[in-house]
Amino acid sequence: MAGTDIFAIIGKPVLHSRSPQMHNAAFEETGLDAHYVRIAADSREEGLDLAGRMGIRGMNVTSPFKDIIDIVDSVDPVAAKVGAVNTVLFKDGKTQGHNTDMFGVSESFRANGVTITGKKALVLGAGGASRAAVAAMVENGAEVTIANRTVEKAKAMAREFGAGSCSLSLEDLKTNLAGCQLVIGCLNTGGRAVPAGLLRKDMAIMDAYYASRSALTEDGLAAGCIVIDGREWLLHQGVKAFELFTGKKAPVRAMRKAAYAQDAKHEIGNIALVGMMGSGKDSVGKALSERSGNPVVDTDSEIVRIGGMEIKAIFADAGEGAFRKMEEEVIASLDKTTNHIINCGGGAVVSAKNRKTLKQAATVVWLWADIGTIVARVPDDGRRPLLGGNDPEKKLTELLAKRMGAYADASDMVLATDGKTPQMIAERILYETH
Repeated sequence: MAGTDIFAIIGKPVLHSRSPQMHNAAFEETGLDAHYVRIAADSREEGLDLAGRMGIRGMNVTSPFKDIIDIVDSVDPVAAKVGAVNTVLFKDGKTQGHNTDMFGVSESFRANGVTITGKKALVLGAGGASRAAVAAMVENGAEVTIANRTVEKAKAMAREFGAGSCSLSLEDLKTNLAGCQLVIGCLNTGGRAVPAGLLRKDMAIMDAYYASRSALTEDGLAAGCIVIDGREWLLHQGVKAFELFTGKKAPVRAMRKAAYAQDAKHEIGNIALVGMMGSGKDSVGKALSERSGNPVVDTDSEIVRIGGMEIKAIFADAGEGAFRKMEEEVIASLDKTTNHIINCGGGAVVSAKNRKTLKQAATVVWLWADIGTIVARVPDDGRRPLLGGNDPEKKLTELLAKRMGAYADASDMVLATDGKTPQMIAERILYETH
């Protein structure tokens, strides 16, 4: 899978994002040799840096990193208007910031038969998503009011966009919902901010919170409102991002199906670690086991146990093909395993069969380390048959290039291990998976 284009999303948390499902479905539908992964970064700087080191072609940005606008090299007019970047293109060593959320908002209403022009709209919240919602409403000719717990923040945004502002107090909401026809929730919580009794059946409602059905959505349905699923916003901003990434028309139907599909992998409880030799799988697996209490299954150790000889000897006596067959058998045996840490050999993902098994059986975490880090970590003790001979750095570089697409295809999430302790990596993995 050498030459595969890789795209990503960064955020904290990020494992919940459905962007990979949407974009990977679109790549498959259009026949593009590309994969989309999640990058678990602790800061916008780390996420941008890792994406650059991995050769990512483009990435989306989710909370809390939409202030990444301050550190990209250039910003398109829409992102400048919104004041936030949620899509970054990497081109000729430079980063270009874009915003597709504004399109996502307006297209969600349009696709569901709701006109924005001339309407009165209330936007709940004053964060990054709210900026896109307000900008979309103003751009399409709506009269907008911003409601926020901290009214000063709402006022500042209102001055910037030429909108009104209010607090989320009952009195203010009663006043501002009178005659309001559009309500957009951008509070990053499913809690009730608007009393159910204030909603009317002549309203159209969309809540950006889609992790579960929010109180605003439930109350809107009960009141007979037109309720637009928050995944429509996710879908349509993703459609715009796909077209920026590829220059091709997005397959909306395939992306919508993926956005709405359910994923039950978190119920299995397995975490599989993949990545190059020297990426830290052994030490991170041990740290995960210590923190979670879940046992580690090491695929290489299982092969040695079953085969009765060391991996180097298997390569020498039977060849790499025989080793890979044994590896497939070991990984296939894990399909019914639950609540384990699965430490996979560096080349396990080369097999499409292994990738399929791992994707179904576990949350797959790709541990990334730069080639220089790997060379420093991997001892020259002759135990790595694929590194025999001279110039291990060149061999590792070539090996990684061949495997990049396979790692991306297999993985739910990528973490960089350079300069971090195994305990730090384990903490972040558990933060994302629990």
